[in-house]
Amino acid sequence: MNIQKTAPTPKLVTMIPADPQMTERDLRKKHLRVAPYCRVSTDKEEQLSSYEAQIEYYTEKIDANPDWTMVRLYADEGITGTSAKKRKDFLQMIRDCERGKIDLVITKSVSRFCRNTLDGLNYVRRLKRHGVGVYFEKENVNTLFMDNEMILTFMMSQAQAESESLSGNVRWGHRKNFKDGKVYYHCKTFLGYRWGADGQPEIDPEQAAIVRRIFSRFLLGHSVRQITTDLMADGIKTATGKTVWHDSVVQKMLCNEKYIGDAILQKTYIADLFTREKRVNNGELPKYYVHDCHPAIIDRETFQKVQEELARRSSLKKTSSKAKTQLGKYCGKYVLSELLVCGECGSPYRRVIWTQKGVKRVVWRCQNRLEHGRKICKQSPTLDEGDIHDAVISAMNELFRMQAAKDAVKAGIAAVLAGEEQTMSLPAVELQIRNLQERQLELFQLIVSAGADCTDYDEELQQVNIAKTRLMAQKAELEKEQRGAAAFESRLAELDMALEQASGTLTDFDELTVRQLVSNIKVLDKDSLLICFKDGTEITQAMQRRQAA
Repeated sequence: MNIQKTAPTPKLVTMIPADPQMTERDLRKKHLRVAPYCRVSTDKEEQLSSYEAQIEYYTEKIDANPDWTMVRLYADEGITGTSAKKRKDFLQMIRDCERGKIDLVITKSVSRFCRNTLDGLNYVRRLKRHGVGVYFEKENVNTLFMDNEMILTFMMSQAQAESESLSGNVRWGHRKNFKDGKVYYHCKTFLGYRWGADGQPEIDPEQAAIVRRIFSRFLLGHSVRQITTDLMADGIKTATGKTVWHDSVVQKMLCNEKYIGDAILQKTYIADLFTREKRVNNGELPKYYVHDCHPAIIDRETFQKVQEELARRSSLKKTSSKAKTQLGKYCGKYVLSELLVCGECGSPYRRVIWTQKGVKRVVWRCQNRLEHGRKICKQSPTLDEGDIHDAVISAMNELFRMQAAKDAVKAGIAAVLAGEEQTMSLPAVELQIRNLQERQLELFQLIVSAGADCTDYDEELQQVNIAKTRLMAQKAELEKEQRGAAAFESRLAELDMALEQASGTLTDFDELTVRQLVSNIKVLDKDSLLICFKDGTEITQAMQRRQAA
């Protein structure tokens, strides 16, 4: 069977003529709503004059063109062009373009519009979708009439490369200043200081008193939260004039080395030019410690004590099995929270309030016993708070009567400072090191003058190096012992002062005095406590019960 093929029936196609709403020529003739955009990257005087000149120039330019109407001038002052996030007027201009308020944006150059290639192209495309062009005067480019983006991409890449180069130069300059010990201050946000007549920071007496108060209260045992609460209760203002204090502000002040007249440079760094992400320098870059670069408010000894106390509080064990970490929360309200420990399991005691027949009773119980029953701690007693206070008062009164203990402490200081166990004094070691260095230099000169093949002095040079290494190690050890002796002397002097201030017979339990004198209290059994004082004295104190446990 033969199948005959027939020609396909022609399709009916009707052309719809183009009817553009506006040709390029019409667009050029259209009365345009124009918005100029200006930006300067710094707030220096010469840059600000350029900024003002741009505003004046564009105002006159648009007023002189009868086909243009000024919408408003958008300008960002002292803002970088690598990111649009902080350029408020730029972002407002983009929003106004998308709302149909602007037909054309005029700017001096690509670098004034954006120094980030990706961001720049994205914003140009967004505006183009809404029929808004961007005219770059220096490059004589209107984005609405470009055949492709290659030229614009190239120009924006150049602007970005220029910004990267400038940023590298600035970064190099900052790091050079760091190496030279040049410190940058922000006295407006730095409590305790103000600008002096010579342009250098000077101590503000009124604010310095607040700083000293914070450090003093912390060493007296107050928590950071207590300090901030007291500051607000007394109506004391922050460095910026605010009445609300945050714990983080006080915490940073306690760690700030600038209060002893020093400065650590390059604590943070900018990780990325375009995102402007600031990171804490944890060893990625070198840091520089500048000594005595401005007047100190806090003495070095007090500052060191604060750092030790911060470390001690942060190292406290957790107070509950429900806590997420092993670190505990320092309690500045009750001194016994950090002093009273169980003699059986070593766990801290916790303050508990019992209510029996409507009568409240404050007791202290072993934390392990509270949380785990008798599984871990079987014999720890429950102690009344009043009984503990009475025992501590009795032990402290006993300490005051032990004048021999004070004499022994002073004798211990003298023994340490005299260096009875030192085989050689530090100056003697330093003298020997200098002599060896001089001999080492002489040997080097002899080897050089004798020629490269000379081996006559190798053995002596090796012996000198070994002796010098040993002496350097001995010097480091002696310096360490000296620092330890000085710290020991300081601590004992504090204890001696506390004993003098609290001399006499105590009748009331004073939290401040207890913090200054007592290092820890161990619960031996239901009838006795072992009270350890900071000078090393230990007193086993019997407990006289006010009421049955």
